[in-house]
Amino acid sequence: MADQIREEESHGITVEAPAVLRSEPSRPATRAEEIAAALEDEIVQGELAPGQRLDEQVLGKRFRVSRTPVREALRLLGASGLVTLEPRLGAIVARPTVSEIFDLFELVGEMEAVAARLACERMGDADRERIMATHDACRVAGRSGDAEAYIERNDAFHAAIHIASENRALRDQIQLLNKRLAPYRRFITFRPERKQAAEQEHEVLARALLKGDADAAARAMKEHVKMLAEDAFVLARSLRL
Repeated sequence: MADQIREEESHGITVEAPAVLRSEPSRPATRAEEIAAALEDEIVQGELAPGQRLDEQVLGKRFRVSRTPVREALRLLGASGLVTLEPRLGAIVARPTVSEIFDLFELVGEMEAVAARLACERMGDADRERIMATHDACRVAGRSGDAEAYIERNDAFHAAIHIASENRALRDQIQLLNKRLAPYRRFITFRPERKQAAEQEHEVLARALLKGDADAAARAMKEHVKMLAEDAFVLARSLRL
């Protein structure tokens, strides 16, 4: 992944893109970090499916490197929870159980609620404008029928709230959890019935945020993620995870 920053050009909004390990400004990324970032994007985008084996030799040929940077890349992905390192089997794209998926959604819901509460207490004019712009963009994308655009705008809306919380540690943890849940969120986010419900939930959430009602915003965010979790729970059971 070359770019670590994605521009929402229509609204001038800058949102951080996923990265397993961001290099310090003083040094470039290692080859292992570049490989890990590329594989992470493919896992998050659903191009590498849960349970899929990641063969070191195949990856070495693909990236034109020896096995050493490939192994280091897989170790980085394992540390982030995106890959499971199995004895004799090697690296496998993480395939959480139904219970684990539910636990992850429950945790990220609590963290997102904290972010919404902090955003109400700390947001400035720029944060307010960013939240309004990303909310509007998400609503427009939802009516366009473009699933990829909707997912991007949805992520941008949530990211605007995380930024407004002014808590980088919280943002990083939410981002890490969302990466682990990404393959399942993508299956359910743009279903017609889910999209319509999410638009209503976003409306309630945005209204509470812009009013500065911390309790209502936290409650709306928690309920929004809870509904997503219930959909993912049904999905995971259908996939026999």
